[in-house]
Amino acid sequence: MPRKTTGTLIWTKDGWAARVPGVKDGEKVKLWFPLGTESKPVARRKLARIVADLERDAAPQPEQTKAEETVAAYAETWLKGREARMIRATEYERKYVERLWNPAIGDKPLSAVTAADVRAVLADVAEGRILTKRGTRYSRQSMAHMRASLFRLFQAAWKDEVISENRVARVELPELDEVKKPRAVLVDAEIAKLIAHPSVDAEIKLLVLLSRTIGGLRSGDWNALTWEAFGPDFATCTFVRRKTRKKRPMPQTLAVPESIRPFIKAWWNRLDRPSQGPVFPVRKGERAGKQKKASNMSYADRLRRELLRAGIDRHELHTATETTLPVDFHSTRRAYATALARVGVNEQTAMVLTGHSDPKVHQRYVEAASIRELPRGAVPVVDAGAVRTLAKPRRGSDSARVRSVSPSSVFFERETGFEPATPSLGSLCSTS
Repeated sequence: MPRKTTGTLIWTKDGWAARVPGVKDGEKVKLWFPLGTESKPVARRKLARIVADLERDAAPQPEQTKAEETVAAYAETWLKGREARMIRATEYERKYVERLWNPAIGDKPLSAVTAADVRAVLADVAEGRILTKRGTRYSRQSMAHMRASLFRLFQAAWKDEVISENRVARVELPELDEVKKPRAVLVDAEIAKLIAHPSVDAEIKLLVLLSRTIGGLRSGDWNALTWEAFGPDFATCTFVRRKTRKKRPMPQTLAVPESIRPFIKAWWNRLDRPSQGPVFPVRKGERAGKQKKASNMSYADRLRRELLRAGIDRHELHTATETTLPVDFHSTRRAYATALARVGVNEQTAMVLTGHSDPKVHQRYVEAASIRELPRGAVPVVDAGAVRTLAKPRRGSDSARVRSVSPSSVFFERETGFEPATPSLGSLCSTS
């Protein structure tokens, strides 16, 4: 009985290799196979496959060994598989792979990518040598998404035994001295003014109103919503949040406030009372009536334009300041979370309503938009009449003589309680 071929594993500076008895040009020789791995268990499995091929007289020759798959080639197969499974994170994973990782390491074999290669790319991003399409610097949160995308890609390659180790796991985000400024938030009086103005775009009106009163939903949630989501008489709304940590999020049903239902019905009537299809479809062009694409999900510029149309020109809503960024559509989500805190809703209930899974994230929303009020007992007692001493003296009069000014004309409170405005939706003319 012939001796069974086993082969031998040999460690080299490039990882494990295999030396296997074979036949070449009719002579018995020792065939050499680089295995491309530093993991001994993986090397053993590869050696077993080579031996099996030899025994079937189909041994691959070293010079005919297939070139190792590159990062770009493996990434495309990986992304297509995730898209076929409708994994929502694939949208931004593809963006970062194509825009960031492929230009830097896409041509490299997977096993040739080192932790230093990944750190170098992230360092270029952190130091502003790689910018967004708009020419601005990436935020730390975007950098975290970049690293996470590459980590999942290499983790899949490791599970497929293409590489022996996920070297991205060794890489941490570089330190970034980033000033985190919150967005300016619309107060309820400004929302009411926007809704009441007859010339403001109806779609923007309804989007702001719904996000402020139903779950603090994001623009992507509303773009994905269909008319089947609403119950009879628009009393309820059932949806699945697009942005969630849960792999298989369950549908959530929230009540639609009674004062908001006439607005939804008016929009439904304007769209010829559809029974299905998107609630906020494309309104012009070849795709009119169809679902909006991901690239159409931002409403920030349109919102600010419509605010100016309604005469809402508060400086920080439209211009970045030392402490805030201009308002965007997400402002209505922040206003929703803040309103829950203002009326005393406990944290657990508020997190269910807002869809937050992390208490720290929820608290950050509330902290960013909350106004801290000094307790009444900690306010110093002052003479209300002393406010007259701050008034500007009349021209030509003695500086000691000042004009009488009532306290209410100097110090005042802004009414921020939300009162639903007229049910008219105003103009349907698109401003996009």
